Amino acid sequence: MNRIKHGNINKWSQAKAGDVIEFASSKPRHVKFEVTANSNIEVWVANDNKMSDAVLVGTSNGKTEIQYTAPATTYVQIKAEKSAAVFVNIPDIDQSVQNSDEPSFTSIEPRTSNGTDYDRMAMLMRYNQQQMEQQLEAERAVLRAERKQFSNEINEKMLKASGGDEDIAKRAASYEEAKNEAELKDAGETTE
Repeated sequence: MNRIKHGNINKWSQAKAGDVIEFASSKPRHVKFEVTANSNIEVWVANDNKMSDAVLVGTSNGKTEIQYTAPATTYVQIKAEKSAAVFVNIPDIDQSVQNSDEPSFTSIEPRTSNGTDYDRMAMLMRYNQQQMEQQLEAERAVLRAERKQFSNEINEKMLKASGGDEDIAKRAASYEEAKNEAELKDAGETTE
């Protein structure tokens, strides 16, 4: 089954085989159009309307879509049999607008606010973020206090195990080591 989509048929216009179609442009552009015919066709593109440097860009025996990029104005020639019916759909033949000296009463309006729902949602998100940061800071403060208390308890145990000698308590890596060093010091032995 052969499926052909043409879209709006009012955009299609008949073209004579051999006619030259101009795609005017003062800058590089992308050209796109469709061709359908009841015979074999050739689509040629050139930089001048005499088609002296023409390049073959497509051939077809039915409907085809042609696309190419051009540095400036280009000319297209569709070659077909003399009795062939050729139709083209060229949506962008000329989109240039002529400057007019008539006054223009349009102006660009300033950006409007996004609306009350958006502003409310943004405010709630900021409020939630602040609450989360406050809760995290409170939890960090509690953890710091617990860590300090735990460190003080360990220091007291080490000091007690070392017999009140702060040097031994700071040097020792564990409670047992501090206790052993304190006993050795009391016995008059050195650990070094």
